[in-house]
Amino acid sequence: MRWTKFAAVICLWAFFFPFVVFVHLWISLLKLPNRWPIISRLTYTFTFLLRTILNIDVQIDGTAEPIAAPGTVIISNHLSYVDGLVLGSIFPAVFVSKREVKKWPIIGLWVALCGTIFIDRQRKNQIRSLIVEMSKKLNQGVSIILFPEGRATNGDRMLPFQTAPLAAPLRNHSIIVPVTLRYMHLDDRPISKENRDLIYCYDEMDFVPHFWKLLSLRRIEVVVTIRRKIDCAHYEDTSAGRKQLALDCYHRVLGDSVECAHNEAAGDS
Repeated sequence: MRWTKFAAVICLWAFFFPFVVFVHLWISLLKLPNRWPIISRLTYTFTFLLRTILNIDVQIDGTAEPIAAPGTVIISNHLSYVDGLVLGSIFPAVFVSKREVKKWPIIGLWVALCGTIFIDRQRKNQIRSLIVEMSKKLNQGVSIILFPEGRATNGDRMLPFQTAPLAAPLRNHSIIVPVTLRYMHLDDRPISKENRDLIYCYDEMDFVPHFWKLLSLRRIEVVVTIRRKIDCAHYEDTSAGRKQLALDCYHRVLGDSVECAHNEAAGDS
């Protein structure tokens, strides 16, 4: 089963890689203005097919309808690179990812072709370029998937959300759709501390050996809970406004019963 899945993944990538390159060239030759909306649709198709090969069963709690609006930002908790496969198969979008991914063999080139926005969290002076790149894509009508924790965790707790990447949706008055990822079962066994590392990938865990183990799993069940959207137009474009937005997004993703008091009050005014 593992080798069958591996062969299917290679065949899928071997088809889509040259096809996406061709589409990029076609867009450049015709000077089409909507490069990234087109590419994000192709990435969505690729990710959905990859999710099917890996037999990841996704149950959506809520509705993905708000994503119909262009330039939406989807934020989520972060447990593994598998999160990207799950969310990328639901929402046509580009990703914000750590710069180290760009150096990964094959994968780095692929995600760059797909329009991924890279962030170097060690160089604070590059935050401005990140915000500019995110704003540019949002203005082009492309949705963005963002993991504001900044890194994957083992799921014991959710890290505080970083404020800097939220400056882009704030300045563009974008709609943010918070979602919560919960991996429920692996091969019909409930997720526990004993088996969670078969799906969770965090800290210094290496991608290649982890993905090889992932291929051996027969079935992965995950629930994606789509929370009530947040309108960034209700927040001030200041440091305090970003901090409040980050806090409200955090509580939405966490699923707190008292959600976004600031946003609700602003919405009623």
